[in-house]
Amino acid sequence: MLFRSSSDNNIQKLEDAHPDLMAFFNAMDEVFFSVDMTTSTLIQISDSCESLYGYKPVDFLVNNKLWFEVIHPDDQYLALGEDKILNQGKQVNSQYRIIHKDGTIRWVEKKIVPRLDETGNLIRVDGITREITSRKLNEDANREQDIRYKQIVESAQEGIWTIDADNKTNFVNKKMADMLGYAPAEMMGKGLYDFMDPEQKEYAMACMERRRKGAKENLDVRYTKKDGEEFWANISANPIFDETGRYRGALAMVTDITERRINEEAMKKSEANLRTIFENTDTAYILVDPQLNIVSFNLLAQKYSEEHNHKMLEINKEIKYYFSEERWPSIVQMLENVAAGEMVAYQLCFTQSDGTIQWNDVRWLNVKNNEGENWGFILANKDITEAKNATLERERITADLIQHNNDLEQFTYIVSHNLRAPVANIIGLTDMLKDEDVDHELKNEVVDRVSLSIQNIDTVIQDLNYILQARGVINEKREIVYFQDIINSIKTSIYNMLLIESVQFKCSFSDVESIFTIRSYIYSIFYNLSLNSIKYSRSGVTPVITITSRRVNDKVELCFEDNGKGIDLDKNGDQLFGLYRRFDTSTEGKGIGLFMVKTQVEALGGSIKIKSKLGEGTEFTIQFNMQSVLPGTTPTASGKVN
Repeated sequence: MLFRSSSDNNIQKLEDAHPDLMAFFNAMDEVFFSVDMTTSTLIQISDSCESLYGYKPVDFLVNNKLWFEVIHPDDQYLALGEDKILNQGKQVNSQYRIIHKDGTIRWVEKKIVPRLDETGNLIRVDGITREITSRKLNEDANREQDIRYKQIVESAQEGIWTIDADNKTNFVNKKMADMLGYAPAEMMGKGLYDFMDPEQKEYAMACMERRRKGAKENLDVRYTKKDGEEFWANISANPIFDETGRYRGALAMVTDITERRINEEAMKKSEANLRTIFENTDTAYILVDPQLNIVSFNLLAQKYSEEHNHKMLEINKEIKYYFSEERWPSIVQMLENVAAGEMVAYQLCFTQSDGTIQWNDVRWLNVKNNEGENWGFILANKDITEAKNATLERERITADLIQHNNDLEQFTYIVSHNLRAPVANIIGLTDMLKDEDVDHELKNEVVDRVSLSIQNIDTVIQDLNYILQARGVINEKREIVYFQDIINSIKTSIYNMLLIESVQFKCSFSDVESIFTIRSYIYSIFYNLSLNSIKYSRSGVTPVITITSRRVNDKVELCFEDNGKGIDLDKNGDQLFGLYRRFDTSTEGKGIGLFMVKTQVEALGGSIKIKSKLGEGTEFTIQFNMQSVLPGTTPTASGKVN
């Protein structure tokens, strides 16, 4: 029911006359009220006030200031000015916040209608108050959203440009206007093509026609700025349609790509220059991606592949196709090392159709992007035959000089020990012959001794001549020497000895089957070591000579092992490779074989070691640098090999 003051009989009569209307008012969510302005007392207020304010109607009737007290303090100024407006007979419409009895803040909308008497004095007001909290919150949210949207639009790093169905500009943000050198107001209403030259206009018109049909596009367009300069932009455009599907215009996000276009042009010129260098360098290059597919290569790489692989290089072809199945695992391992930050480099050599040797320097390089991610690999291959031959020649000359110096020291020793003794004997014996009292028999004995000393001198001279002849071989041309061929030649030359002694050879050269070296030296080394194993075999034991080859790091290792008598290394190890050094007199010999083996191994840049035990046999281990392997590699400082 409507609560009212007891003195208002007119309201009672109204309520009695229209009970349904009053019941309707009480049932509504809105609060209806009437105030006697002559006494400033509340006449009536509907029951819904409790829902809106939290106070019952009687609370407002008892306290005629309660309606003002529930207004939020920050909004009370709005209510203070209402009387002036109402006294003028004008309606008051206002929105403000109230504080509900439970302490919550709510928004209300109030409408007050004044009643004036015949003299124009305000005697009464009737009003209605409704809650609009949800609406206000939505309005605030929409307002904040609009503010945020505007901030986003205006602070965006991209230009935002919309046009209507007639291609006229109806919105641009400041960024877009700045790009073209205009103020936003200057661009409004202008046609899209007003900012383009004729060439770009024709291009843009074709794009717009597609856009009218619903196409979404991303394209690069050249504009003309207000000052006449060119401006390149990337446009991401979307058509705008109304609810009926009719084209209403387009929205475009515009990014300034002028600098990128300039860089792209510079990049094209740079790429052209690099391609020129790429194609005219003396190194073959192949670029592969992380999946090991060929990305690019130069003409020299194509020529190299045709000559050595007999295959044409192809873009997007897997690089694995150009390597043998046996070699591919080692290539994969190298690429893993390269991807980990290592640089792999080695040298390859090939025998050409004319018999000459071609040397190539090979490098695998890692290509990374600015973030340090693996972008791919570069295979660089350069013909270094001329430089390699020059290096080998220098090494040969150096080896010759070192060997000649060693020879001089050795010859000095021979002259002082092996020639001095027989010469001294000859001098002493000839002095005896000068004595006239020497009888005939003694004289004959002296002559025999002189003859023996001369023979000893001749033997030494012959040995020296043999050594000097062997030294001369160092100047021979190097070639590919297969170990099995050497063994076969030795078996042929000592065939009868092998039959008599029942000698067995056990050879395995599967790891390294050949070297690039001087054939006569290798033959002499194999021959002397094999002959020693046969000469010093144990009685009653079938001689077995085991010869193997293998790679050990950056070396090629040859191992000669027998089951012969063995050598007492504690007693004779330091003199083992000396000239005329013999430790077993049961077999004929001069003590030159091992001396020659060591001399020739060192002349080839190698080294030799021995392990032996009396009664169990002997093992010689020879090592050469990896550069001798064919087809093979020379490791660089990285230590990586093919």
